[in-house]
Amino acid sequence: MSLLARTSIVSAATLASRVMGFARDAATAAVLGVGPVADALAAAMALPLLARRLLAEGAFNLAFIPALARTTNEAAGTGDEAAGRLAGATLLLLCGLLLAFAAIVALFMPQVIGLMAPGFEAGGQRADVAILCGRVVVLYIPLAGLAAIFGGIANAAHRVLLPALAPAAANVTVLAVIGVLLAKGLMESDTAAFAIAAAQVGAGCAQFAIMRLAARGCSAQPLFRVLTARDLRAALGVLRAASPALLFAGLSQLRFIIVVAAVSASPGAAAALNYAQRLMDLPLGLVGASAGAVLVPALLRRGRAEAADDAGRAVLAALAFALPAAVGLAVLAEPIVVTLFQRGSFDSEDARLTAVLLAVLSFSLPAQGLERILSAAASTSGQIKAAERIALGSLLLCMVAAAGLGTVGGPLIAAGAVALSAAASILALGGILIARGALRFSTPTLLSAAGLAAASLAMGAGVGALAATWPVPEGTLAGILRLVGLVSSGGVIYGAGALVVKTAVSKAWTGRI
Repeated sequence: MSLLARTSIVSAATLASRVMGFARDAATAAVLGVGPVADALAAAMALPLLARRLLAEGAFNLAFIPALARTTNEAAGTGDEAAGRLAGATLLLLCGLLLAFAAIVALFMPQVIGLMAPGFEAGGQRADVAILCGRVVVLYIPLAGLAAIFGGIANAAHRVLLPALAPAAANVTVLAVIGVLLAKGLMESDTAAFAIAAAQVGAGCAQFAIMRLAARGCSAQPLFRVLTARDLRAALGVLRAASPALLFAGLSQLRFIIVVAAVSASPGAAAALNYAQRLMDLPLGLVGASAGAVLVPALLRRGRAEAADDAGRAVLAALAFALPAAVGLAVLAEPIVVTLFQRGSFDSEDARLTAVLLAVLSFSLPAQGLERILSAAASTSGQIKAAERIALGSLLLCMVAAAGLGTVGGPLIAAGAVALSAAASILALGGILIARGALRFSTPTLLSAAGLAAASLAMGAGVGALAATWPVPEGTLAGILRLVGLVSSGGVIYGAGALVVKTAVSKAWTGRI
């Protein structure tokens, strides 16, 4: 199968999974709304969702798959056995650590919830439900590790279809349980939250089962009986090599956890933030996928000067997508949230709170998108340690800013800490990469970036004016058609503006040459 065919399969399966993910979130909102039970589930799910982001969505494979390939190539005549030993040692080490972590978290769940949601009153409904759900859903974490290992084995053998379908199968599992809850009318209940938490564990089992099936017959099957201390050291090296990719992949979820902790005292804030963050995940995920699947391989094949120029052009490409997405989410936050979520237990007040939080979070989208691109450039230019320090510093800044802003202005202002910390991160990391010759912007690139920003603002003004003059209709279908019309009009305005920018920059630069 060609590279283009494999890429198309992964892209199609990823899109299907994202669509079902939106359906899952909409169904969850319909069951729980934005109330104490939804707040509790959002807090309980934070760590498992982080594990899914780091392990089950492919970040770990950026280190694991190259390690399998190197081991196979270096062990003349016994490459399959050597790769199997590495796979077995990595599985034992990673899953052993995750299982121990899950057990400790489950044992000390009251303290964990107290740390992650200090605003939940001890002994109150939110704290009790969060502890109960957290002790169940934490079982997902080692399952995500198992899925990551077998998914890496399958991908290393160029098997992409089943691994790409695994997230979709996980979403179907959760949707099936939510469907039963809706049929039984178990709305905004502790039972519903517990069932959704248990469904996430079932989703982890489904992902693992599909990844295990995908890896059947691959040469690098995990071997355990012949493991040596050297194999365990090699597995430890894989975990260390994966840590930068895991850190960068988890930044958005870690910032979400920080902001939720800062605003947890405000009723409904944790749940509303969760729904808003899930809407942000689609554009962020697409930028991250392009960084991993396209930019990293391209930079590794280029010389230093060419790689710096390519990184600059990749920043422009990310902005070309992230800027209009951010403006669109900010301008259309309310119709998006109303259309996707407002039904069942999710009422108009819930929609208003979630929409405002989404609008605030949208300001962080360009910076968080560029963070994915710049971290990829750092990983290929030997600037990993500097990038790690900057990422950790940005999380510290987010923590301080969220606490301070939350005290002054509540959840809506605290959410701005995400944009503040991400902006500081890209300024620091971009400055280091430029200073060390790993990032360079040509004059046409800078002019194009300014033009795309102008096109995005024009799009926002046009869509905002259209939304103001287009009355909100009655009925779900009419609302969907209105949203599609607004989004389509925005696409036309932005596309026309981007074309004008490209033509103007091309003519101006050609004339100078």
